[in-house]
Amino acid sequence: MNANSIPEPGGNNLLLGLLSGVVTAVVFGVGCFLLVFNSQGFMGWTLFLLVPVVTGFATALVARRRNILIASLIIGLLFCTAILLLTGFEGFVCVLMSAPLLASGLAIGGLFGWLVRVQVIDKSRGSKTLTLLMLLIIPIFLTGANRTEEISRGLRTQTVSDTLVVDSSPKAVWHQLTSMENITARKTFLMKIGLPVPVSCSTEGEGVGGKRTCYFEHGFIEERITEWNSPYSMKFEIVEADVPGRSWLGFKDASYDISRVGSQTVVTRKTTIISRLAPAWYWGRLEAIGVHTEHNYLFEALEQKLTESK
Repeated sequence: MNANSIPEPGGNNLLLGLLSGVVTAVVFGVGCFLLVFNSQGFMGWTLFLLVPVVTGFATALVARRRNILIASLIIGLLFCTAILLLTGFEGFVCVLMSAPLLASGLAIGGLFGWLVRVQVIDKSRGSKTLTLLMLLIIPIFLTGANRTEEISRGLRTQTVSDTLVVDSSPKAVWHQLTSMENITARKTFLMKIGLPVPVSCSTEGEGVGGKRTCYFEHGFIEERITEWNSPYSMKFEIVEADVPGRSWLGFKDASYDISRVGSQTVVTRKTTIISRLAPAWYWGRLEAIGVHTEHNYLFEALEQKLTESK
């Protein structure tokens, strides 16, 4: 008996076959996520790569037709995403940024699972037993991979820098930066879907040890002044942050450097973030995009205020 002569489950009922595939994708997707979920915010290779791979693999063992497998993975991904969003486990920005990793993992796992089913399981006399055994091994394998990854987990820091050139004096720039009221600029797509939007910043007490608070549409960041060199530089240590997002991302410090170059003033903003996400080669770039977006928003608001003050 060859693979083509074996009756496919749900072969005469596409709806039943699709239902089986979708249920498998959702159960393994959400179940494996909860299995490796870390309450401290650490999320790495196991979660973003292995979970979608094993989910795709398991789905391929159940959804035997190729078109049903593809549909099951797509619908399952949508269902899993909706569950995570509705339960508050993840925000829309994080889900959107992780989508390429998840989709790639599902595709790789689905292809590998399909090959294993066609080349191994369908040619085995005990195909059902072998399928069940593989499905039971997946959680054990995932738990072991997660425990192994925990050994190397640690905080990752990254400093993001942006520069603005304006036709104003360093004193004028300094005056605007020390107390920025009514921060308004064009909201980017990321801000419209959940990236924090700053609305004002106030400073209490000039000099080292002073307090600076930046307010957002939702939440705030409180800073302690660690460097104060008027009108050329100021630096802050983040002491408290309550902004939309998850525990996987934090803020360490921020600074402004102001210098006169010819008839213009150069403003450099630096922000150091703390991340618990891996792989770094993927998340580091996306996190930098988020910080660049915040910097550019502040720079646009600063330019407007400098223009209005002339």
